[in-house]
Amino acid sequence: MAESTDPTAALVSEASLRALVDFDAARRRVSDRLAQLTDGPQLLRFFVHYASWNGHFANGVSALSSLLGSSRSLFREDGFARAVADRSNYIASYFFDAARDEYDDHINPARDSHRCMAQAALISMKNYFKLDDAALEEDEPAELLAVNDGVLAGYTGLPAAAEGRAAQAFWAIGYHLGSELLADQEFSLIDEHLRQHQRELVHHLMRSTVQLAGGLHRCYAWVGVHSGHGGGVEADHFDYALEGTHSALRFLVGGDTTTAVRALNNGFCAFERDHASFFRIGAA
Repeated sequence: MAESTDPTAALVSEASLRALVDFDAARRRVSDRLAQLTDGPQLLRFFVHYASWNGHFANGVSALSSLLGSSRSLFREDGFARAVADRSNYIASYFFDAARDEYDDHINPARDSHRCMAQAALISMKNYFKLDDAALEEDEPAELLAVNDGVLAGYTGLPAAAEGRAAQAFWAIGYHLGSELLADQEFSLIDEHLRQHQRELVHHLMRSTVQLAGGLHRCYAWVGVHSGHGGGVEADHFDYALEGTHSALRFLVGGDTTTAVRALNNGFCAFERDHASFFRIGAA
């Protein structure tokens, strides 16, 4: 593949982002947490929490798309008159691709949001372990509520809002890049763990469907489409988001890319901290 001639590609890349956090430590925290799930109720409770957290990301990336799309004065292309110069919606489109998939995978004939996929998996897990509905009625712990709230804050760049709209927007972009890069890894680890240690459960989920929200939903699709061993949508979304990031830097009014990249890196690291917080919930 030819080397990119876009100068913004050197400012933010997968390599530059991976250098910000310890990905080996992130892998260990996921693997260690999964290793602690030794019985059916523990496994189901973990996935109830995981589905709850994951269920906020569709809303978060939609909010990010709206934040970017409404920032017309922030992103403009030189050489065009004011009414035709803004590129904010163009930039937002790269991030909205992730929201579009989150709300409907376009594979199932039924409308199949990733939240519905997750709920189908939880119902089928409950049935496999012969647990009653009380296992799906437990209140969410305070630690989970906190990381759930952190998703919208991260995706709208609220921690950087006082520094101006550009810092806010790029913090939010960084948070999204973190979620996509780490999520592909964590779902692959989950898929690998289940196939090695819960083979009969995986076979059950693969054979099962659940009727909810007026449609029939496959019970292993949630893990399958997110894992790098399956559909790997997170990897695709990361690539789209990286293209959108380079466009945002290229069309940034004023050209203060140093401040923008610093905010983006801070947002990326903020997601990694939230990721660590989630995998501490319920850990021994």
